[in-house]
Amino acid sequence: MTDHPKIDQTIFVGDGRRLGNCVAACIATITGDPLDRVPHFIEFGIAYGDTDTTDADVSSGNNWWAMMLGYLAAKGLWPVELEQLTDADAHELVLVAGISPRGVVHQVIYRGGRLWHDPHPSRAGVLDLREVLAVRPLPGFDHAPTAPAEAARG
Repeated sequence: MTDHPKIDQTIFVGDGRRLGNCVAACIATITGDPLDRVPHFIEFGIAYGDTDTTDADVSSGNNWWAMMLGYLAAKGLWPVELEQLTDADAHELVLVAGISPRGVVHQVIYRGGRLWHDPHPSRAGVLDLREVLAVRPLPGFDHAPTAPAEAARG
């Protein structure tokens, strides 16, 4: 998971869209997927009914979260909420949300208790830690598809 290039966000608050794509950039970094293949989860969530906000809330609905969970699960990964950074394993990548120096909720990646990647060009990180999610292998995920019924009978 850590051999992938660090991906920077390409959409910023104030670009004519209220919310940047820092979450998608962090997920692209963790999964190794090109950014243009990772959904803008927050924007899709708003399209499906999440509240459009840029205030201090980490999350303003559950639709974006469900979409991100599905995306990560398809990759054999799962976010595990941690109480604090010190609960993370030394080398695992941790999604951290907090308020950026620009005054908006922002997502970055920590590793080993330190900022490892900020997808914003400023690289300024976050001023506080409001959500800490270790991205770990999904238990029991074997990447093997279920055999079709005909093959199972055959």
